[in-house]
Amino acid sequence: MNTSARRLSALLVLIPLSFFAAACGGGGSTPPPPPPPSGKFSNASLSGQYAFSMTGTELCGGVGSLFTRIGTFTADGNGNITTGLEDVNVCPGTSTLQFSGGRYSIGGDGRGVLQLANNTGTTDYNIALSTTSAGMIIQTDAAATASGSFQRQTASAFTNAAISGGYVFDFNGVDVNGSNVNPASYIGRFDADGAGGVGNGLYDSNIGGTASGQQAFPSGAFYSLDSNGNGTNYGRGTAVIAGRTCAFYVVDSTRLKFLTTDFPSALAGDAYAQQNIAFTPSSLNGSFAFLIGGSSSNGPITTAGRFSADGNGNISNVILDENNSGTVTLLPTGTVTGSYTVDSNQFGGGTVSWTDSTVGTFSFIFYLISPTKAVFQEVDSNIVSDGTFTAQTTTPITAASMAGDFVLGWSAIANAEEDYVGQFTLNSSGSATGLADFNVFSAGQPFLAVPLSGTLTVGGDGTGANTFEATLQGNSPLHFTAYAVDPNTVLLVGTDNNIVIAGPLVRQP
Repeated sequence: MNTSARRLSALLVLIPLSFFAAACGGGGSTPPPPPPPSGKFSNASLSGQYAFSMTGTELCGGVGSLFTRIGTFTADGNGNITTGLEDVNVCPGTSTLQFSGGRYSIGGDGRGVLQLANNTGTTDYNIALSTTSAGMIIQTDAAATASGSFQRQTASAFTNAAISGGYVFDFNGVDVNGSNVNPASYIGRFDADGAGGVGNGLYDSNIGGTASGQQAFPSGAFYSLDSNGNGTNYGRGTAVIAGRTCAFYVVDSTRLKFLTTDFPSALAGDAYAQQNIAFTPSSLNGSFAFLIGGSSSNGPITTAGRFSADGNGNISNVILDENNSGTVTLLPTGTVTGSYTVDSNQFGGGTVSWTDSTVGTFSFIFYLISPTKAVFQEVDSNIVSDGTFTAQTTTPITAASMAGDFVLGWSAIANAEEDYVGQFTLNSSGSATGLADFNVFSAGQPFLAVPLSGTLTVGGDGTGANTFEATLQGNSPLHFTAYAVDPNTVLLVGTDNNIVIAGPLVRQP
């Protein structure tokens, strides 16, 4: 699976290799990084059972190839991994692997290292905790890099009965059909009956830039926790969703992590419990921030912005930044008009489009998780891009209200992939200082504790296009437009012509 066809999720970023040349060079010539803050986090902060999911690039036959992994590990609060299980879809195929142990270490700023061991060897990761229940993760091995997230599991939900009601999902990766390898996105929804049955399944796929339109699930859809002990011990199960064969791990009754096992295709993503209401046009009412990412016919693409829906089918106040392989498009440029629909079946599917009189039309489909959140897929020709939109706060955002500690979790792709996590502190004037850890696939080694500095500039009421500038020590600044969901979450999209980059900032407590 060649990485040129790789599908990027909204939490992934794309940066050319040249950006890291200065940061990776110099060895001991750079001054030591400042010490992280002490006391907020420690090994005891990572305690319990956590489900994770990742997508990345591995070395396969001498070239980079997409792979996916999901699983679970148990941390004892003292630096030891006691057990766990993972499913991987890698170059040789798919497999389920038992963890035999491992180690971890968490610093005061929430950044840490994690090692997971199975019968194939030990895999190295760097992590950044947003809370004691969740965090960002990157793989930092020489021959593979990946990025994703992890969340603490609720073991009482490791039953078929706990998976009940409506779920909205977003899977992305690559679809392989013979010699054709295409970026792919699937979003949709289904009802789980608590006994392994699936009904009212609907999905929209976008494979290689060709959108399917809304489709019903093919026959044979199901889900089932494993009966061999992996279900009750780890929350693992198997399923057929939207015609794709999957393994999944339960986070809790409201969230499941999926990986497709119909090799050589490889997709991964999450399913979220859907609010049990009849969705109508009035369900979409207010201001929303969004972040999507993926591939276009030109290469990597990412788009972030905000819009307002009036509850009656009209869209207004559209602002966005799109970076399509270094070509940056800003809205509004001319006059923007827009509209949306919500499906009459009331399952939460719908469409959004807006037209800028100068730039042209942008078209999307969505599935509502609730009136405040949805999965979001672009359906314009030759683009495969998806992510989420989320209701914005109605309280004004200021630099002072944004002050505090944040984590980041980004991934980069140009000729090869780079992934990084980090932590920084924003003061009340918008200045940021912290540390980042990253892995560069082509370099074959990670780069740790790189000093990060930056500035967040908030304009107006803070719900529009703010700016964020970040510098990794020894590099030119990266310039972003920053869209605040609320004081706890900011969505970033890069606006430099030689860099395509996007990802979130998430507040620590």
